Amino acid sequence: MEPPAEDKAVLAAELAEMALAPVIEEFGESAEELTAHAFPLGLRDEAGELWVVVTNGPQPYYQGADGNGVNFFHFVALYRRNDDASWSDELSQVTLETAPQRTHTVEVLDPGPRRAAGPGVLIAIRGQTGAHAGTFDVLLAEGKQLATMVSHISAGPDSGSIADLDGDGVAELIFNTSDPYVFCYACAVAERGEQVYRWTGVEYEQVPLETPDDLEGDLAAQAERVVRMAGANLWRDAAALAIETSRRAPDHEALRWLSTVVNRMAALRIAYAGSPGQPLLTNVLAGEYGAAFALMQALTPAEAFALDGPLISGTAAETALPTMVSYLLFYADEALKARNDDPAIHAVRALGQVLASPEELSRARSSIGRALRLAPDDTFLQQAKAYLDATEVAPGLPPDAPDPETLLDAPDASYFEQYTLGTGDRGRAVRALHQRLARVPALGFRYPGRYYDVYDEPTREAVLKLQVEAGLAPTGVVDGPTWGALEAAVAASQQPSDVAPSSPPPSVTHPAHGAAGEPVVYLTFDDGPHPTWTPQVLDVLARHGATATFFVLGQNVLAYPELAARLVAEGHDPENHTFDHASLDKVDRETFIAEVRDTDRAIHEAAGDRADPIACLRPPYGAYDAQTGKLAAELGKTLTLWTVDPQDWRRPGADQIAEHLLAHARPGAILLMHDGGGERSQTVAALDRVLGELSARGFTFALLCQ
Repeated sequence: MEPPAEDKAVLAAELAEMALAPVIEEFGESAEELTAHAFPLGLRDEAGELWVVVTNGPQPYYQGADGNGVNFFHFVALYRRNDDASWSDELSQVTLETAPQRTHTVEVLDPGPRRAAGPGVLIAIRGQTGAHAGTFDVLLAEGKQLATMVSHISAGPDSGSIADLDGDGVAELIFNTSDPYVFCYACAVAERGEQVYRWTGVEYEQVPLETPDDLEGDLAAQAERVVRMAGANLWRDAAALAIETSRRAPDHEALRWLSTVVNRMAALRIAYAGSPGQPLLTNVLAGEYGAAFALMQALTPAEAFALDGPLISGTAAETALPTMVSYLLFYADEALKARNDDPAIHAVRALGQVLASPEELSRARSSIGRALRLAPDDTFLQQAKAYLDATEVAPGLPPDAPDPETLLDAPDASYFEQYTLGTGDRGRAVRALHQRLARVPALGFRYPGRYYDVYDEPTREAVLKLQVEAGLAPTGVVDGPTWGALEAAVAASQQPSDVAPSSPPPSVTHPAHGAAGEPVVYLTFDDGPHPTWTPQVLDVLARHGATATFFVLGQNVLAYPELAARLVAEGHDPENHTFDHASLDKVDRETFIAEVRDTDRAIHEAAGDRADPIACLRPPYGAYDAQTGKLAAELGKTLTLWTVDPQDWRRPGADQIAEHLLAHARPGAILLMHDGGGERSQTVAALDRVLGELSARGFTFALLCQ
């Protein structure tokens, strides 16, 4: 029997008290402020009406007998109000995967027709966690069971919304994926974004920003252009083209949804373009390069390119110039992949390069020159080219830039108990590192500027050289002993010294461009072969038609000869990385020769004469000295290092590995990765993206030692 409406509040309070009783018993006084949402789901089973409880309020806590803390996590529980007016025991319980600190709204959604047997409803729960973050969990209640369908945590309190976007009577979930921390949470500059999830009849599934795979011919090509423009953050063009494409096939559901998500993103970004927190950058985030360039054109070149000029001063970028630079360069580079004939994009890229570092001025001149060739009558571009040709450093100084004569404080000693500094890291500690490296002449490190804070390839090379000179493991990563050695080297550099810096090792000669002028890069992998990772690397290379040089360890070749044979059969080149990864600058002559010859022998036993010539020797850790080069030459080897090291062995994440490789890939670059020596799933994932993007840029892949 349906209870009177006025009784439902009483029943809800009764059920909430019952569901919270065991929690209060366990957590005591700390659970006194805990509350719960309780309501009927509108579903029945054979014995009564189904109700749900969602806990809410401050999370209780206590310290257990073992001294460890015990936390409470909010949950959803299913009960039945039996036809005899009694409550069932708890039928099902699910802990909210987002672990909200509070739950503030609960909605029941009709999922529409379902393929699975039995009726069900969706329960959407939004809450908050941390200082600002919002949470969004959607659960399915079906029969006597609860199951989590999808969970989302947003960086801001607005975790998303629920709406029927296509009018079919079934709600879509719109998750807020905006990043309000572009500069800082209170800086009023966000990278707007959202994800749309559709109910498939079985689950919620994200609407992908990709070309539907059932399209053919010109329609497929047009849809691919939509995706490409969206990927380049050229939202206005992508939205218009998406509408046109969908209209060509009005019954194609996937095209309609592609147009929907592209147009929603375009609306979000364009509405936010020009926001006062940083007008130029928010235009760039929306792909509104014309508007961004107009802000530059309203100034003189000296003002436009100044570190503390009108485009920077008074905005959120004023005290976070490296962040401004990284966004300008990333977005402009992506936009140019899709629209290389737009002078405004080249001009914005030039601005980012000028702000980045004195080392980037030559590239800035090239970018502004390209813009001028595309728009030869533009007065600002004419003046900007003349200005950049005549300057050696961007004018002005950010308010937080340190005095170049005063060293920034070193990281606290406890810092290196938990962290290291390596490729892709950034921040004040990296700037302090740059200052010190530049004060040791033997390292040959050029100070990149008071406002540049990226641990990049020159940083790594200088750290590696410092470690070799100090007798430390040459990892290219700064830990406590390395920082101590650097401080000692800085102090020693103030005194006269007769010690000459190490000279670089001889290197194999390799062209930077192919016969038709195409750019060439060299893919190299160390420490394999490995039975798990080497086959995956080979599969990725095969998909992209790329060849690579594998610097193998002799002991691994002996263990997995079939892998060495496979990489040769597939057109790749095995070269020498010693037998067991010995640091060649620390071994005696006999050990050195054995390390190299035993590896050559293992390669020949596995792959035969097809592996010849084994001409290159890559010293483990990149460690070498004068004796290393001489012994290598005696054995007919050329010491071969690399030019781009993403330090993938640190496992910084596939995105950071890929972004470092892509940011530093130049014609003739030697890219270092690892297919052995540890867990390499991040490297495999990054490789697929790197090869795809480099191929799209026109790069080809060649063998290094042939």
